Amino acid sequence: MANPPPIAAVPKSRFSAGSFCNDVDSRDLVYFLLNVGDADCQLILLPVELDAQGQPFRRAIVVDVGVSRKLPSLISALRSPPSGPPLLRPDAGPGTFPIVVGSHPHDDHIRGMPELFERFGQEISEYWDPGYYYPGQAYLETMAYLEEASRYVSYTQPTAGMTRYVGAVKIVALSPAIGLRNRFDSYGVDPNNSSISLKVEFPASRVEQRGSDRRYLRIPQTQSLILEADAQTLSWGYVMSDFPELRSDDSPVARELRMARGNDPLRASVFKIPHHGSKHGVNLELVELIDPEIGLVSSVNGGGKYQFPHEVSIEAIREGMEPTTSGGRIRSDDWDLQLQYTAAKDTGDAVLRSIALVISPTGRKRHIWRFGDRPDQMANLSQGRLFT
Repeated sequence: MANPPPIAAVPKSRFSAGSFCNDVDSRDLVYFLLNVGDADCQLILLPVELDAQGQPFRRAIVVDVGVSRKLPSLISALRSPPSGPPLLRPDAGPGTFPIVVGSHPHDDHIRGMPELFERFGQEISEYWDPGYYYPGQAYLETMAYLEEASRYVSYTQPTAGMTRYVGAVKIVALSPAIGLRNRFDSYGVDPNNSSISLKVEFPASRVEQRGSDRRYLRIPQTQSLILEADAQTLSWGYVMSDFPELRSDDSPVARELRMARGNDPLRASVFKIPHHGSKHGVNLELVELIDPEIGLVSSVNGGGKYQFPHEVSIEAIREGMEPTTSGGRIRSDDWDLQLQYTAAKDTGDAVLRSIALVISPTGRKRHIWRFGDRPDQMANLSQGRLFT
């Protein structure tokens, strides 16, 4: 007998009507996790910038396009939202998408990539993939497009530690490790473990140029997201070695040397759970290191070919977000843990589906919106419900 589905219905009373578009401030970062079943499709809407003429505009980063049509529909909606000014650069200019990431070559992550390039290729500046050759149709079509578009799209194969700054946002590749990358050509690595995992930070400490003035902005507290793909425990083992936690030290000597803060390179407020909640993709130690306040799972509810998400993984995530190993503590419900699933329903049997997080630079606002769309439907921005 199959295990019972691990996803419980969310109380209908936890949702309220509102205007998603009006909730987005110019300084906010917006992260979309679209409902595409057992696949991934993510878009990061960056804070507003000013162009050379002093006009405000937004850019966006794409991470995986697991299906066709859905992401282009969202891009069109962001350019002509149901209320308020455009939420994405409306002039279709070069650099609208400074980075597009194909995390690894499986179809459930890049099936819609050829369509994205066909429709928006002139707006894409750089394409990242791990460099793992794979004889799939979507992968081959994407590589063919990149060859034709090499005049205006840079092709990059990042490994752990590679960093890009886009305005006030910092993007760091956590994986694949160079030790795994060097085994790709021998096929000594599973394609899932070739996955590019990312850490996104904003506002990031950075050098800023304002006219003739240049200065280093030190941001004491940033908001961060860790976005995996299908990285499994082998890859995450390298990540935890490459980005070790340096524990803080409150001793008098450490304080005098200004070394008391330590460093937690894997800590993040938002964690996109690896591999659709697979038992091969996440363990308790990883969740404890990241220590997320919001966890997100992109999958169906216990169906599909692989029965994602796996209950053993979900239990590890729950334990990492709220330990119950001492004192006989009873764990909170998933919605109180801020563990969200694209496959979830509410207690009125309404599907919740695509997720948008609206995050302010201070982190005081972390609003979760749900749009109630099926995998083959557009996420309608005017039908968003706010989780409270």
